Amino acid sequence: MFRLKLIYLFFFFITELQAGGIKGIITNSKGERLPFTSIIVKGQNSGTMANAEGEYLLNLKPGTYEVNFQFLGYKTLIRRVTIAEDFIELNIKLEEQSVSLKEVKISSKEEDPAYTIMRKAIAKSKIHQKQVISYQAKAYVKNSVLLNKIPLVLRKDLNKQNIKEGVPFLSESVMEISYAQPNSKYTKVFGQKSTFEGISMSDGFYLFDFYDPGTNRVSPLSPLAFKYYRFEYEGFFEDRGMIVNKIKILPKSYGDGVWQGTIHIIDNYWNIHSIDVETIDNGLNLKLSQYYGPIEKVWLPINQRLDFSGKLFGFDFMIKAQVNANYSAIKTNPAFVEEIKLIDETKEGKFQDPLSKKSLKDSKTENLLKEQKEFSIKNIRKIMKDFEKEERKQAKEKNKDLDVVSNEIIEIDPQARTRDSTFWSNIRNIPLTVEEKKSYQFGDSIKVARVQKKDSLKKDSVRKSWQYFIMNYDFKLKNGKYLHFEPPYMPLVGLNYNSVEGIVADLGLGYKNHTLFSPRVRFKYNVYGNIRYAFEEKGVRGRLGFEFEKSGSKLTVGLGKYITQFDPNSFIFEWMNSVTTLLNEQNFLKIYDKKYGTLGYAFEKDPRLTLSTNIEIAERSPLENLNKIYTIKDFEKNGFSINNPPSIELGNGAFQKHTAFIWQGQMRWTPSSKVSIRNGIRKILAGKAPAITLTYKKGMIDADFDYLSLNVKQNISLGQLGKLDYMIEAGDFFNNRKVYLMDMKHINNNYLNALQTGLFARYRLLNTRVPVEGEENITYINQYRFSTKGAYLQGHVINEFKKLLLTQVPLARIWGLKEDIFVNYLNSPSLKNYVEIGYGIDGILKALRLEAITSYENGKYQRWGFKLGVTM
Repeated sequence: MFRLKLIYLFFFFITELQAGGIKGIITNSKGERLPFTSIIVKGQNSGTMANAEGEYLLNLKPGTYEVNFQFLGYKTLIRRVTIAEDFIELNIKLEEQSVSLKEVKISSKEEDPAYTIMRKAIAKSKIHQKQVISYQAKAYVKNSVLLNKIPLVLRKDLNKQNIKEGVPFLSESVMEISYAQPNSKYTKVFGQKSTFEGISMSDGFYLFDFYDPGTNRVSPLSPLAFKYYRFEYEGFFEDRGMIVNKIKILPKSYGDGVWQGTIHIIDNYWNIHSIDVETIDNGLNLKLSQYYGPIEKVWLPINQRLDFSGKLFGFDFMIKAQVNANYSAIKTNPAFVEEIKLIDETKEGKFQDPLSKKSLKDSKTENLLKEQKEFSIKNIRKIMKDFEKEERKQAKEKNKDLDVVSNEIIEIDPQARTRDSTFWSNIRNIPLTVEEKKSYQFGDSIKVARVQKKDSLKKDSVRKSWQYFIMNYDFKLKNGKYLHFEPPYMPLVGLNYNSVEGIVADLGLGYKNHTLFSPRVRFKYNVYGNIRYAFEEKGVRGRLGFEFEKSGSKLTVGLGKYITQFDPNSFIFEWMNSVTTLLNEQNFLKIYDKKYGTLGYAFEKDPRLTLSTNIEIAERSPLENLNKIYTIKDFEKNGFSINNPPSIELGNGAFQKHTAFIWQGQMRWTPSSKVSIRNGIRKILAGKAPAITLTYKKGMIDADFDYLSLNVKQNISLGQLGKLDYMIEAGDFFNNRKVYLMDMKHINNNYLNALQTGLFARYRLLNTRVPVEGEENITYINQYRFSTKGAYLQGHVINEFKKLLLTQVPLARIWGLKEDIFVNYLNSPSLKNYVEIGYGIDGILKALRLEAITSYENGKYQRWGFKLGVTM
């Protein structure tokens, strides 16, 4: 096997290094350079793309070729060239394409001819998706990031890291791809090069598939296209002996996920010739151009250019990406490359279609398409629908997972980042521009300076890396393992302040054999620990944990004596609490002391079904606020709150030291969900069914309770109406003889606590300064006030509209603004039939959200208010 890999690599490189080819500049009749022109070699399944300056370079073996030069709006030029061992300079001048109009009558009563063309193209889109059974491709990917503006507060720090305005960051890769229907793809990256060592953005082979209806973005070839778009026929032109129709895409409501631009459809074949479109992605601009080429009787995307730009958090940026693919070993389905005639009955009238329900049921798709050459659009849809049913049936018989929509493996060659300049000068398909060359020169100068500094200080590579170890960091060791470090001396990282412990220094260490970006290991393990010192208490706490994961099973073990928040799912970070305590006189962090041992096990054969169990025995002790709590600024309206917060149901929050044995079991089931797999890691995609979570928790020894809950959650796309998110949960402590605050059901009433369940699943007006009975003079915010130990029902529904009020204005959608209406409901022993109704504007300055809310209890109006928070 190793020898085969060596031979494969040898031929991969030798075919590139020995090649000659053509190079030059592409201009129009005025001498203006034409950037990103597509260059395709006829009959060779290969090609390239010009760079932003109109320069091109194409490696070719000795021989004679016909080379097509293609640019949108210009005539395709075919040049015959003979290649020896060297490069030939061939400058190209393209002529503007004259678009002709067919003799058609268009009036207010007549339908635009574009609709007939698009109906046929949409009907055949499934066929074009199924044409290629498998292929191999060699791809070149280049990305560049240019920061036109950096926020003033970050400019100095980023400049120290050599990230500067006007200096592009460049990344390029060369890879081999193997694809097989329906969803299998293997990518091997052989070469990586970037401006800054160790950073790459070009490891994936990504081409937009406009034959796919789309989920986040609606393709103009989607079956739902006519609900989102209008189409205008702009004429036709000839290209390589074929008629190409030019269709303008006009969105009915331009905004996120909706395209506008031009698509070119080849007459009679009804496939994509090329496409030039743009859309909005959360207020950012995305422009895309694709050029297709004829390969083995099918048209495949060969070149793609993508521009992604906008302003975000004070940054003004531009990302440019180019992808060039050269295909080989293409295997096609003969039935789907057959020439057939489509009849649009809507426009062209009915015809005698011999295809009956019986023949459709009894005949195979391949035979139907071979024997019959003329179909109505309606019947071609039926044929493809039946074909997909047959595919699913066959996959089920072979025990294949029908819900896996993609299964991808990306492997990076160990030598990928060490390829020399000779390799890149011979294999690079798209020449570097002047700015891109400067980017590499800038990066090389940084690397040289680092080497010189390293030599002068006589530090080896491992000691050099420790310079980055000052901050919170995953440090890669020589054996491929990782050491995690959280320094106790860094403010807001390991050095914090709270009202109970005062100044605390927390040292965190971890050791693991994987990171999020290197998941391909037989098994994963992670050992972590913390040592925590509280200066006011003059006490030390610590904890130790171990995680082991293999084949969907995960074992966790933990023990220690450490501080714990009353809400175990709380996301009130220590650094946030340090800031609010010192600067705003609000101590949100509520903690107790816990001496514990825990053991957990989770089993996930598939991400759609997860079973987990956990046991813990803990000695839990109360902690009190310090006598003197320091603050930088005093706020009369705030005031520090007690550390053991009261609740309506428990009353006083004080508790005695006690021992509790807690067992929890949980099942999470997401039926009928689609799954994507990347390097063995499975991810659930939005499906037609909700995620259902059943939880049971039992408290023993000093604690005595039984808790059961059922949670249902789903994200639903509503097409033109937008999207709907909902979460409903019902629960009950059917035994609550002894429930402590840390065991209660906590109600999500602020942004921080809601991060786990989703920002939408929270109550807006429950964290107002309303005093608890018996504490009328205290007006601090108490997020535990409505915690419950009884039966409860909560629901959260939010509908994000594509167009509502402000978003009726196209400019608002272009800015990325979104509007939604939401309803929150809660019924518990302390709060009866509580309802919040609100309206939100999301995406303000790409980061902020403004809400107006009103609340009711038992049908009676309570209060209203505004909330400003982070975008959802």
